Amino acid sequence: MDKRTIIDPDQFAMQFAKSNYAKGFNEKEVVVEAKKFLLSYLTAYYLIQDFDDTERQNFEQTTDKKFQDMSFEELMNKVIHLNKY
Repeated sequence: MDKRTIIDPDQFAMQFAKSNYAKGFNEKEVVVEAKKFLLSYLTAYYLIQDFDDTERQNFEQTTDKKFQDMSFEELMNKVIHLNKY
């Protein structure tokens, strides 16, 4: 891995505390719930990074047009082509 993921501990803790409080605080399960929250956060974080990388590779480097310059039909044809492989 060439880059480290840095999570702001204050922001993460505040979001966890808010969500945990909103659904009902369970003192005995707080560590388990925090781990689940972190797992969900990291899964979403890396999933969107993978998506962004794939989009960048398929829409900016392999075509003459950038994503935002494609017509709807060109975009649909590109997506159909990507789904074949």
